[in-house]
Amino acid sequence: MCSKPINSQFTDIAYMDFLLLFISLIFAFIDYKRWHHSYKELCEAINKEDNIDASLPSNSYYFEVQIMKDIINLKNAEMDGKVQEVKSALEEMDDYITKWVHEIKIPVCVCELLSDKIEEIDVSEDLILEFNRIKFLINQVLYTSRASSYSEDLQINEINIQRLVKEVVKRNATLFISKNISLELGNINYTVISDEKWLSYIIDQLINNGCKYVPKNGKINIYAKEEDKVIVLYVKDSGMGIKTKDINRIFDRGFTGENGRSLAKSTGMGLYLSKKMAHKLSHDIYVQSKEGKGTEFSICFYKLSDYFKVT
Repeated sequence: MCSKPINSQFTDIAYMDFLLLFISLIFAFIDYKRWHHSYKELCEAINKEDNIDASLPSNSYYFEVQIMKDIINLKNAEMDGKVQEVKSALEEMDDYITKWVHEIKIPVCVCELLSDKIEEIDVSEDLILEFNRIKFLINQVLYTSRASSYSEDLQINEINIQRLVKEVVKRNATLFISKNISLELGNINYTVISDEKWLSYIIDQLINNGCKYVPKNGKINIYAKEEDKVIVLYVKDSGMGIKTKDINRIFDRGFTGENGRSLAKSTGMGLYLSKKMAHKLSHDIYVQSKEGKGTEFSICFYKLSDYFKVT
């Protein structure tokens, strides 16, 4: 008679144990899902390339996750300090280069004026040519230092290509005269949207390159064409051209090619910076060339460029 109540009690106890175990498993599963979600968010935050702080889970109660967050925040603070140190060092170097460029221009201009007093015309012309080359290289140093902080230096305006090209040609007049290079200007009376200083630098590089690689009594032709969505400025020379194996690399940083090395006057930075800044200004630069038949550079100015992309 007593076995039935005892069995019933055991059944009730087993049922309660099973129910408690089931409820415990449910809570353990929910707790695991929460932990896994927080851990997954933390891993995703670490793997992201943007700001980790903004991606960290903010409502995690797990001790190990909190420790990882504290470590990441500490490392972020250390990295921010190092980044600021590097930025400060770069700004100091940039300021030094800018001041040096402006200071060095003074003795160069004085030497240029003194060379005019030299009675031997050939010597005087050679000196002026070298002084102009020094000024060109000094400007290249200045623009190279500015390229790292171009977003702070840009002023986007409407620019008349014809006026700008004539100013650049005037700066390179000594090169044209020394090699008796003839210049043909087509219709370039177009207005584009760009930064005047950087566009002047880009055009200066293309014209200077043309003068450098063109033989004596050579020719440089500058013209433009307007299409539906783009205005294209062409700078074409009758120089030695570019080797087929080099043409895809002329915009690479520091690349000079065989022609540049043979002349021993190429740094490989001018075209690299020109391509880089043209891209940031929403322009494009292309080149076509055949060895022994000259080179043609083209700059594409898109009429609906998104200049808000310049950052």
